[in-house]
Amino acid sequence: MALSFFTKCSALSRISPFVRSFSITPVNQLKEIKEVTAKDTLVVKGEYVPSPRQSTLIPQLLEARSKGERFCPQCTLGLDIKHTDVLILSQYVRSDGCMLPRRITGLCKRQQRRMGALVTMAQKAGLMPNLNPSTSKKDPKRRYQWKKYNKYYDEETIKC
Repeated sequence: MALSFFTKCSALSRISPFVRSFSITPVNQLKEIKEVTAKDTLVVKGEYVPSPRQSTLIPQLLEARSKGERFCPQCTLGLDIKHTDVLILSQYVRSDGCMLPRRITGLCKRQQRRMGALVTMAQKAGLMPNLNPSTSKKDPKRRYQWKKYNKYYDEETIKC
């Protein structure tokens, strides 16, 4: 005698942690749930489906993933990032204003140091938030001596 689908669902709800891990998928992989009825049993399968946005990925990233190598976007793509590119730099910064570690950013050692220097430049120029003492929040014109002037940087002076 075959069990109905609802009976199976109620039985599966008792082991909800296992069902939950079945239904949640990683960010990069999609699953299609297929129901197959064979004789008197219902088999539910989850099969991986290729992403519809596969064509928009960077080909160098796909090669590095298939080989299991690290992928440094700045070195590979030859991007010229400045300290004024705050939206790009904010991807490498935690919510408290500190740099993310290299194992999370996926950058090579040279580019990690360069991004750290650019983030510091952007924070000192007032383009990005950082943790400062309360006295630094006052009006820039009322600051002491040279600290009241705007800061300008040249990215070619970075020694990385």
